[in-house]
Amino acid sequence: MAASPCPNIPLLAARYGIFFPLTRPNVKLKLAAAVCVIVIIAILCRLDPVEYPLFPRCLFRQLTGLSCPGCGMQRFVHALANGHFAEAAAYNYFLLLLLPYVGLFILERCFLTGRARDRLRSLVEGRLVTTALAASIPIWFVVRNVLGV
Repeated sequence: MAASPCPNIPLLAARYGIFFPLTRPNVKLKLAAAVCVIVIIAILCRLDPVEYPLFPRCLFRQLTGLSCPGCGMQRFVHALANGHFAEAAAYNYFLLLLLPYVGLFILERCFLTGRARDRLRSLVEGRLVTTALAASIPIWFVVRNVLGV
């Protein structure tokens, strides 16, 4: 039997915090979550939330007349999934700013291990970032309702 051309790949992967997906614990749960997210995005890509009653309306907005920090999320995903970046941004600017954070969070939770995961976790789940996010949500709520954004 011939030797593998790269026998140290698993060792390097472990050292730098990269994993092979089927060797991680909870892989079935992560795959199920990924499938659900893909299905939801596919549905939102094909069906416009404004035109179809399948999608729920914001209860907070119906009761108060004010836009909650997440209002426009379904329309945002629909526009973004169809490649309409400017339209997506117009639905909810805050969600646009959260995209890099969500991407890093998913990377940290699902794809990294070891030191790489620890370093990214200290950034993504650090006190400074979580405090900034917690403070920015009510600020966005006030800004979008006072300025009508």
